[in-house]
Amino acid sequence: MTENRKFLVTLDDGLQVEAVWYGSGTLCLSSQAGCGMGCPFCASGRNGLQRNLRLEELHLQLDRCRQAGVEPRRLTLSGIGEPLQNLAAVSSFVADCRRRKLPVSVTTTGAPLASLKDLLKLPHNGLMLSLHAGTDRVYRRLVPSGPGLALLHRQLEEVWPELSRRQRRRLGANYLLLEGVNDHYEELSALVAWLRPFPEMTLHLLFCNPVAGSAYRSPERSEGDRVYRFLCQSGLHVRRANRWRQQLEGGCGTLVLGQAAPGGRQDRIIG
Repeated sequence: MTENRKFLVTLDDGLQVEAVWYGSGTLCLSSQAGCGMGCPFCASGRNGLQRNLRLEELHLQLDRCRQAGVEPRRLTLSGIGEPLQNLAAVSSFVADCRRRKLPVSVTTTGAPLASLKDLLKLPHNGLMLSLHAGTDRVYRRLVPSGPGLALLHRQLEEVWPELSRRQRRRLGANYLLLEGVNDHYEELSALVAWLRPFPEMTLHLLFCNPVAGSAYRSPERSEGDRVYRFLCQSGLHVRRANRWRQQLEGGCGTLVLGQAAPGGRQDRIIG
């Protein structure tokens, strides 16, 4: 099995979240019903935030995947919602999965910032900070409810000496390349400067999946290659999204919150 499969999971109150199994063996789970971060390129927050998911609802998404005959090798809390705003359930879930030898990674904007240190020190398999910008002007446009690049940088500087080299190497930053927004020299140079004090971190260069009603697009592949070369030549450790993260079915930023029709749970495999 090499193609993505998306699962629509209905919760007890009729809200529906989506989870995605990537052909690479990773299951992407949602941590909230909806999202309040307001990132304009992402469909997950179009209906706002309804509530946090409970611990059993995190496990429910994994159960639905297994019931469909798919056994993931690793998990990532990178779907609908901001995991840091649901830290109690997320912490318990990571601990549960660790006992079962199922590694979990987490993607976060770092909001609320006061809780980021606790998340950094969880026994996660990787923690990705959603930056998407090098300057605060562009950051505020793309991550309007985030903590801000300066405060996020300061928090990382404070916790960095407390982390082992192995823990540091499990940290990364996500940068969604958007044409005419954050793909120019000024923005990329500022990003390089932001990351330079954290040499073990990996920069994940992502490409935008089409979202209905959104004007945001990634540049042509040749321009993406140019950006990748520039970042590598600047001394950063850069990885580009694999082909599963670029598929339309369950691609990054495309998961949405739904509401079940009366009369049934309506769990199903979408893709």
